[in-house]
Amino acid sequence: MKKDYIIIGAGLSGLNTAKKLVTQNQGDVLILEKSRGLGGRMATRRTLDARFDHGAQFYRKKVDLFSLHDYWRDHNVNQHWFLSDEGDHWCGKWGMTSLAKTLGEGLSISLEKEVQSIHFENGLWKLISNKNEEWLARHLIITSPIPQTTKLLGHLEKEKLLNPHQWNELKGITYTKALIALVTLEGPFSLKNGYVEFQEGDFFSISDQYQKGVSPIPALTVTMSALFSEKEFENEEAMILEKILTGLKASYPEVKIKNAELKKWRYCRPEKQLKDYFFEIAPKLYLAGDAFGGSSLGGAVRSSESLCRHLLGEADEK
Repeated sequence: MKKDYIIIGAGLSGLNTAKKLVTQNQGDVLILEKSRGLGGRMATRRTLDARFDHGAQFYRKKVDLFSLHDYWRDHNVNQHWFLSDEGDHWCGKWGMTSLAKTLGEGLSISLEKEVQSIHFENGLWKLISNKNEEWLARHLIITSPIPQTTKLLGHLEKEKLLNPHQWNELKGITYTKALIALVTLEGPFSLKNGYVEFQEGDFFSISDQYQKGVSPIPALTVTMSALFSEKEFENEEAMILEKILTGLKASYPEVKIKNAELKKWRYCRPEKQLKDYFFEIAPKLYLAGDAFGGSSLGGAVRSSESLCRHLLGEADEK
């Protein structure tokens, strides 16, 4: 099955790139996503009673996201959350995943497709999944976290198919980890704006999903600091969760916990940003994502938009 474009990864970079290419009639575009859902870190978890965003909590209404903001508004899936010195914060009406799903409408997306090997044959990129499914593409775009990408492309580097300078830059990119507790509460919890970030200590942020308008009942997403997450990541989940909840109750004695579960992000934020907004690391093989544009949803879009301008033959302004 030959495609004009195959995109690996259905996070915001992949979805936005696919949408642009399809809108501009650039041929047959397919997204391959190894998980069961869209959005990458725009992730929403539903339980029997509550709903939690457990990746990106919001996007800031800034120039990079103006077009998407209007798109989501026109489809009635975004809502204003709060205004602060850092900017105007918006989220999905039914969680951040709803924004990704809306962007994915009308696109060709295959879920639970884990690409295991990539080869260059007869001027085409050949992809093989862990279930021996095969695809051919004239152009290949990879938007997965850099460590996953380098693992996938390692054999191509040995075959001298990749730009050596760009390859060396990629090898220096590492990511922070994140441990997140999804906490259902017995009753409402007062938190200014429904969101707080911490400059030090074990917590990175606490987000009130009920006050945010995402959860129908009181619920918190508690994201731990990069240092805490790195230290505790491989420990038993019950032990990690106990430490998080003990710290939460120590900081907020009034909180009444009903139940909780743990989520993990092995690749949360790139610790360093690459200077370019995308790489063409081999002929018609492109890399994009938040390691290029910046570790935010806006950064993911910056990378995607720059790549699309290149693919569409437009002058790129950085």
